[in-house]
Amino acid sequence: MRGAICMTWHYIAGELSLLLGEMQDLSRDEVVASKISNLRKEVETAPLTALADVAFQSLELANEMCRHSLALGDSQSFVQQLVICHELWCFGVSAGLLTEE
Repeated sequence: MRGAICMTWHYIAGELSLLLGEMQDLSRDEVVASKISNLRKEVETAPLTALADVAFQSLELANEMCRHSLALGDSQSFVQQLVICHELWCFGVSAGLLTEE
């Protein structure tokens, strides 16, 4: 059973890292990009129990990116960032890291 748990952790961490990488590519702010990079490093080394907090922080940053793009009137970036935000939320819920509330 330990192997299955380890595989699940690797899958969840890998997918979350991939989503963070996509999110980082869409960031137009160096400070936010740095925060995303730090979260990505954390997700790749954190235990499974810490991934929920990283997923929540990732979602907060994605929302921040969306708000910033809206404030600038950058609808193209907003739409791309909104897609990543939605993917993060859906993945977080399906992986049991976030709740639907």
